[in-house]
Amino acid sequence: MGNIQSALPSPRIEEGIIKWYVGDQFELGFKLNLEDADGETIILNDSDTVIVEVKRWDKEPIKDFIFTNVVDNFVTLVFDEDTTGLFQKGDYIYDIRIEGSFKTTVVNDNLIKVE
Repeated sequence: MGNIQSALPSPRIEEGIIKWYVGDQFELGFKLNLEDADGETIILNDSDTVIVEVKRWDKEPIKDFIFTNVVDNFVTLVFDEDTTGLFQKGDYIYDIRIEGSFKTTVVNDNLIKVE
């Protein structure tokens, strides 16, 4: 008899692509390591907002995660039943932006694959 192949970890990051299985519920954390032009670490403060926007491949918006009062430059995306239900099998893209004193794009059009 053959072995049954197990599922890969979900969620996971493979070659820079965030992947998970349809319907999975999880939390995904991002630590934003930011530096200014002089190489000094940037610590987000109360006037900064972090926005993680997830879009369909054709750039139609699916879900915005909005964070204020970010501690230690860390944000956690929660994929509960309602949120994971927005994602069918397929490819998506996401952006991470910081809005505050300045508007800064941290991640642009990175790939998500829902399996």
